[in-house]
Amino acid sequence: MRRALRSWASRPTIALKVEGITDPGFVLGPSTLNLQPSTIFVVAGEVSGDIYAAHLVRELRRRDPSLSISGVGGPYLAAAGVSLFLDSSLWGTIGWLRAGQFMLVRKLLQIEREIRRARPDLLLVVDFAAFNLRLAERLDGLVPIVYYFPPMVSVRRGDRARKVARLGMRLLAAFRREAAAYEAAGADVVFVGHAALDLTKTRWTPRQARAHFGIPEDAPVIGLLPGSRVAEINAHLPVMIRAAELLQRKSPELRFLIPLASEQFRSLINKAVSSTKVPVHIVTEPYDAMAVSEVIVTATGTATLEAAVLAVPMIAVYRLPLLSWLIAHYVLTIRRAALPNILSGRDIVPELLQDRMTPEAIAAEVRRLLEDPARRRQMQADLREVASDLGAPGVVQRAADEVFAVLDRRRVAATSQGRIR
Repeated sequence: MRRALRSWASRPTIALKVEGITDPGFVLGPSTLNLQPSTIFVVAGEVSGDIYAAHLVRELRRRDPSLSISGVGGPYLAAAGVSLFLDSSLWGTIGWLRAGQFMLVRKLLQIEREIRRARPDLLLVVDFAAFNLRLAERLDGLVPIVYYFPPMVSVRRGDRARKVARLGMRLLAAFRREAAAYEAAGADVVFVGHAALDLTKTRWTPRQARAHFGIPEDAPVIGLLPGSRVAEINAHLPVMIRAAELLQRKSPELRFLIPLASEQFRSLINKAVSSTKVPVHIVTEPYDAMAVSEVIVTATGTATLEAAVLAVPMIAVYRLPLLSWLIAHYVLTIRRAALPNILSGRDIVPELLQDRMTPEAIAAEVRRLLEDPARRRQMQADLREVASDLGAPGVVQRAADEVFAVLDRRRVAATSQGRIR
């Protein structure tokens, strides 16, 4: 069955052979079947998921403007035209044991009730692993599910891959190693690549970006990326600012950029930098900020992969609550945290985790990179190699293909059973 079932409401007629309909001349179309637009419910729980989900929604809507899409997300999904059932932009927590997770249980039950009421044609879940896996378990096959950015399983102990496989979702894996791990566990998985390949684009040339940010052309730039959760910003940014003060004391020509992960964090970041005399610029163009930086100091996570796509030398930092750190050591099979290091199996990027994440250690690592151009060039070459293994451009388009394929299969199944919406 070809994918011509898509966008029926906007097409005059579609000639198809459908199981149970033997007349080869039978024509399906909106005039004969009175078809309704397909409905999608999307759940994205954090800033990075909100961004990646929004780009996928825009591509889905570009191909089929009749789609009805509602769900859970933040400002990016709202701007993409999704009717938000709940705003999840401040749901992000760090670690396994956080008080905010009790609130998430209530939200989970609320979302489950809404999905059972609305019965969408498809549930699209994006990242936000613990929450979305539990949601899928509770729905127990009620609606077809596509999981964009499913949880990483190749770095964990236990049989999480098999548990995910048993849920029957269509998994759109961002990494080859994850696709292989899921396939070995019997999951319905396809490698689509990482959307950072498509989305990590600068707006300006370096000279234009410097002018826009108000930075002299000859001033070295250090990027500070504390994370995209309130808890991450609180844990990382004060340490980064103190490191910036140490660096600027010896190198007064340095300038510092803090790209906003989301506008909702502006007041929090303004408060953190208000007492420092270091020349810090808070900007809204993260990729241009990365691209003009000699070095960035970044929380581990998606930003490390985006920096790899841009080949920007970096230092990765992270600090978890102690109990969560101990649990991570028990659950994970690796001791690397930055995605370029995990994917390559090498220590490309220096990592300063937990008690090693001090202002003095950050400043020392930044100085080593600033004073060693050859080391920066080698890191850039290694990061380009990591980025080259993320798949081919067109990730969002391939993900959209998979979403429509699931919708088409559902529509065909309903057609053969006489249950056209």
